[in-house]
Amino acid sequence: MDEAFQLWGYRAISGFYMFIDEGRYLTEELQRWLFNMIDTIHGVIYMRLFSFFGWMLCLPLWYAIIKKEVANVPKFKYLPFFTCLYLITNPSFLVAVQWATCLQFFISDTASVLAGAIVINSLRSDDFKPRKFLWAVAAALLLGVPGLFLYQGSWACFLIPFFLFFINPLNLNKNKVLLRGAIVFFAVYTAYFIIYKLSFYFLDNIPEDPRNKLYINPFIKLAFFLARPLERSFRFTLLTEERSIISLVYYALALLSLAALTFKRFGKGKQKQAIIHLAIIMCFGLLSYLPGLLIEENYASNRTQFALNLIVFLVCFEMALYYITNKLVLQAGGAAIILFFVFCARFNFQQGFARPLVAETAALKNYFREHYNKNIQTVHWIRPPEDELARKFHVNFSMDEFGVPNSFFVWVPDPLSKQLVYELTGDRQAAYKIGVKQWASKEDYLHSGEKADSTVLLVDNKEIIDSIKP
Repeated sequence: MDEAFQLWGYRAISGFYMFIDEGRYLTEELQRWLFNMIDTIHGVIYMRLFSFFGWMLCLPLWYAIIKKEVANVPKFKYLPFFTCLYLITNPSFLVAVQWATCLQFFISDTASVLAGAIVINSLRSDDFKPRKFLWAVAAALLLGVPGLFLYQGSWACFLIPFFLFFINPLNLNKNKVLLRGAIVFFAVYTAYFIIYKLSFYFLDNIPEDPRNKLYINPFIKLAFFLARPLERSFRFTLLTEERSIISLVYYALALLSLAALTFKRFGKGKQKQAIIHLAIIMCFGLLSYLPGLLIEENYASNRTQFALNLIVFLVCFEMALYYITNKLVLQAGGAAIILFFVFCARFNFQQGFARPLVAETAALKNYFREHYNKNIQTVHWIRPPEDELARKFHVNFSMDEFGVPNSFFVWVPDPLSKQLVYELTGDRQAAYKIGVKQWASKEDYLHSGEKADSTVLLVDNKEIIDSIKP
């Protein structure tokens, strides 16, 4: 969807931009440069490979950072491996690889976690050294602010080393370390926000996107966080229906179980410590989703949940390691986790994303190849229902990222039609002149009174998808 918009826009529309007004100037420059290297829909695959190999280069750094934070705890021996396994199998990672629009995540996420590792390393010693800390803060600013200009939500990965420090039972002075880390965390956000606001004084004819305006409503946002992002993070690698009752029941049971196990773990007479422990975990969760809690829009997409997903996984995995002491049970559980995560990731990518969209794109290409001619001046585009691909291929759709037709989104018909005509004719100028009108359903089209004559190409995407043989 966004890829179609960019593929046509960067090549054919003067002054086209997609990310600058959202505060992602570096993403704009990176994506413009990469998209200008490709010319066809098939070329988008190279953008995805760029993201995939970028992540593979960064993964050893993630492993090393996690390993350093827990190396002194024998029972955490395999925590770095399973955390990295979850990192590359959870839906947030899959979106970063399968969407060219999100290919910058490996840079911004890794820069943020590296900044967190540098800062916490300056705080680890019992003998606090202000000069070392200030150098670490400078490094955090140099890594964090550019990372925020790639993707604002990535800065939450700064918290991962601090959360590992918090759950490590052998660490001391946790309160001081967490407080100083929080100061750096907010300082980088503040520096970015100031630069972001000032940037619009230097950008010509680019207004600030109203979606990014601050919206302070703690009660509504807390309710949203508990109901959607946090609930989704407890699905781990499983993509269920968006409003699945089973998932909601499981989520409630998981929260109650974690709370009960925490109180049991601290024992009688230490309820206050248990409450503080749970409160700190909740603070980490809220901070890991902070950008989404400071704007009015409530949209818990998978791409916004990378840090939150990792924190929830670490909470659950660490709790399991505390209570499960039988080696055989741990080995069996570890094997089950590996199989479950790998199976779900493969299914989510192959069946939930690639197979339906490849089939839809191929069907649209064939349709244009068979029905387009040089007399066509206008395309009448009827968008399909949101769940059309999910029903056709018997998969669950998740937000706008899995199992949803590209042709469903309102901003897709115009650029995708022109791109398909261009690839068919090789004439970008002729494609640019094609007019595109769209409707949300066939009923809306019939009620519109529009007529398709010899100069009109009628594209009914529901019928096209229905004709696909899975």
